[in-house]
Amino acid sequence: MVELGHFARKPLPGVFAGSIVPALILAAGLTADAQAQAQAQAQAQSETRTTASHIDRFHASMTGSANDAARWFDSFFEDERFIAEEATSRIRLRPSLLLEEGKSFRVKLSVGARLNVPRFNRKLKLVVSDEESDAKGTLDSQRFTDPETDETNVGLQYVLHDKDRLNTNITAGIKLGGDHGVDLFIGPRLRKTWQLSPWQLRFTERIRWYTDIGWESRTRLDTERIVGTSWFFRGTFDVRIREEDLSDKGLRYSLGPALIQKIHPRAAIEYQWSTSFVTRPNHAVDETGLRIKFRRQIWRKWLFYEINPQLVFRNDDDFRATPGIEFRVEASFGGLDKPANQEKVD
Repeated sequence: MVELGHFARKPLPGVFAGSIVPALILAAGLTADAQAQAQAQAQAQSETRTTASHIDRFHASMTGSANDAARWFDSFFEDERFIAEEATSRIRLRPSLLLEEGKSFRVKLSVGARLNVPRFNRKLKLVVSDEESDAKGTLDSQRFTDPETDETNVGLQYVLHDKDRLNTNITAGIKLGGDHGVDLFIGPRLRKTWQLSPWQLRFTERIRWYTDIGWESRTRLDTERIVGTSWFFRGTFDVRIREEDLSDKGLRYSLGPALIQKIHPRAAIEYQWSTSFVTRPNHAVDETGLRIKFRRQIWRKWLFYEINPQLVFRNDDDFRATPGIEFRVEASFGGLDKPANQEKVD
């Protein structure tokens, strides 16, 4: 009788050993390929689910109220209307390049942040913003198209009331840069919304007192509605009253309709015409123009690029047609106060 252990103690024949080693290597390679394919498939499924989520959320907003659609578009474009009332923490970096006929190109890095202060249940926020973001969406030549100075606000904001139709908060902080160097400020902001189906009426008032320039009031009235299945209309009336300007510049206000079109789950276009007026020394048009803003999400959910051509007519340039174009990249890191395993879907 032959014991099995007798064969176990003998070395494997050379031919058999030479054939099993390549087989093991081949099997390991196939396993690695299978794992890579599985990972690629899982990533593709995740991207498909994300795209489907974008479509579902957009479809729900466009078949719902004007308020739902407004929040979708404002969040996608990172509009001040959405950012000023955002509950989660967020940091934004916006490098941009502006080219205008007859002027040297301008490069700017805009930084903004809203960070929830711990133990305040999202009521208290550290806010960092530039004056450009406060006037975003308007054709104010002193702030958007050709700012003379860079101004940054750093402050603490406390939310007094936060509901869909009413939001109030108060902010205190310091304004850096500009003609006055350092300027302390404090003031409330109120937003009230009325549903007048199919229209929505939104009233926003921000009052601030600065140690150097005195009082400033910014009043905005938006009329909004859904148009068709992929369009959103907004008409805006914006008034700025600044104490230091009353004697020589008077009031500054602007009127402008805008149409926003959803062309892809990750892309949209805004068509905006805006006209700015001043009341001193004479009531006159100060600036008017058309801007088209194309915004696209790329590579990651937090990365966007914009291409924004514009055609502006300014009073101080005899209303000569001045074409220009802005290129912007935006990295938006949001939801920083959420659990790490909770994925935020834009």
